[in-house]
Order: sequence, then structure tokens, then C-alpha cells
Amino acid sequence: MRQLERWIATGSAMAVLIWSGTAMAVTVPFSEDFTSDVSGWEDGDSNPLFWESADGPDGGSYASADFNYFGYSSAFGGGPVVFRANQSDAASGGAFVGDWLTSGVTLVSAWVRHDAPTDLNFFMRVASSFNFPGAVIVNTQVVAPDEWTQVFWAIDPGSPFCIGETVTCAAALSSVGNFQIGTDAPLSLIELDQDFAIDVDKVSVVPEPGVATLLGAGLLMLGVVRRSNRR
Repeated sequence: MRQLERWIATGSAMAVLIWSGTAMAVTVPFSEDFTSDVSGWEDGDSNPLFWESADGPDGGSYASADFNYFGYSSAFGGGPVVFRANQSDAASGGAFVGDWLTSGVTLVSAWVRHDAPTDLNFFMRVASSFNFPGAVIVNTQVVAPDEWTQVFWAIDPGSPFCIGETVTCAAALSSVGNFQIGTDAPLSLIELDQDFAIDVDKVSVVPEPGVATLLGAGLLMLGVVRRSNRR
């Protein structure tokens, strides 16, 4: 009987290890196109994103969230998280979950758009499955209103643009359970009580040598991206 119990315990432990290994396997390369739904992605308040069937950067589908910056403040001094891909929700089938460094992730990109009356900058954040600790990677690209723009974040644990939260960037990037995208919070928006639509599409993780290809494709697409009416 005890032998049987040991076998069961051993089998259960192996199952957990196998499941954990599968859950922590980053898919590289990968691009979330939100083809038929929001793929388990949520907004900053953990509500499902809106799914839109057309008017994305390539004319197709995309995901969207509404955000009101009025009175926004953060103890960490940054802007709000707007899009969340959490391990607990199996967002994108867990494609972003795992060790980004050993998986060879060198670049993350996304197409974003917003209808706020001022330019915005977009940051990305990675964190453990408990959502802390983590690391923020900032981006200085300007995203003008009502215009699809492809933004990029270099995945380099030694970069000054990567800011660790009580841990090093290398530690945060080696154990990603949650992947998030957010914006800065300009004073003009904090003083304005209004909801704004913030859109996202084609969130991609890329290994070498795909970086140059993705950058080139992004620059080519910028020539055909148009201003468009909001929903």
C-alpha cells in the first residue's frame, strides 16, 4: 500500500513538473494577431479587452481597451498598465510565459493606437506569475493620436531602459508569468475626465536573426498606415 502511495506521489510530482515545463515554454517567434477574439487578454482592471473585427493596422482585427486617466497616480511614478497577458488566464495560449533569455527573445513589438488628444509613449512590463517582482522596459517612441504605430522594446537585461523591481532585469526576464503593455500619463490627461480608446495588435516576440526582418517590415508598413475613425 505504501509502495502504491509512493508511486502515486511520484507520478503526481512528475505530472506537475511536466505541466510546469510546458506552461513555461515561451513560443519564439510568436505574434498575437487577435484573429477571432482577445485571446484571454485583459485591461488594467482585469476586464476582458474589446475585440474589433476590422480597422487594424492591416485592415483586420485587433483588441482594444478604454482608459480614463483622470486623477491617475502611481506610487511607482509610472503610467498605467492598459493590456495584460496573464499566465493565470492562459492569455495567447501561454506563448509569452517562460524564460525569455534562454528562449532567445531579443525584441518585442506591437502595433498600438489611441485617441487621446496628446502624444503617448508605451512601456512594457514583465513579472512573475504573482505579478511581482518584475521589470519595466521603457520606450521613447512617440505615438501620435489616431495613428497605428509599431513600437519596439529591445530585450536586453543590461539596458538602461530596463528597470527592475527589487530584482535585476535578468531575473525578471528569466521567469515571465505576466506580460503587460501600458502608457505614460501626461498631466493634460490626468486633469481630463474622459475615456480614451487604446488599441493593440500584432504583439510579437522575435529571436535573432528575426530582428532586422521585423524592423524592416515595420518601416515598410508605416508607409501604408492611415488615420482612421474610432469605433
